[in-house]
Amino acid sequence: MQPETYAGHASAPTPSARPRLDVVTGAGREASQEVSPQFTHCVKVFAVLAVLFVAIGVFRVALAGLTTATLNNAATLSNELTEAQEQSSELEVMRAVYGSSTRIRDLAEGYGMVTADSGITLDFTEYVDSSADTGASALSALGQ
Repeated sequence: MQPETYAGHASAPTPSARPRLDVVTGAGREASQEVSPQFTHCVKVFAVLAVLFVAIGVFRVALAGLTTATLNNAATLSNELTEAQEQSSELEVMRAVYGSSTRIRDLAEGYGMVTADSGITLDFTEYVDSSADTGASALSALGQ
């Protein structure tokens, strides 16, 4: 008996038509497991660039922070200066108002004071000389 071949199915290849399988001996576990120098160079360059990128980023953030702090201090100082100038202007006005001779005269009249038409000169020279002599005689009396 012979097997029937079905339409659409090819017959199995004969043993002589198989491809040949060659075995190549190798070093196995003793084989060199080094990484290629090009790969290590690429990894080192990538690491240096990554560190450089991070350092520049940190520098930018620090510079932005310092700039912001400086600008805030300048704005605060400007506001304080403006307030001090306004206060100075107010104090100058108040000094002019309170130091006005008409205001002082009006207040004095409100307290019942009157302006002096002429001045009076008091002479105490005669009393000073006699009191000095009295003081000298008292000192001499105490010393004895």
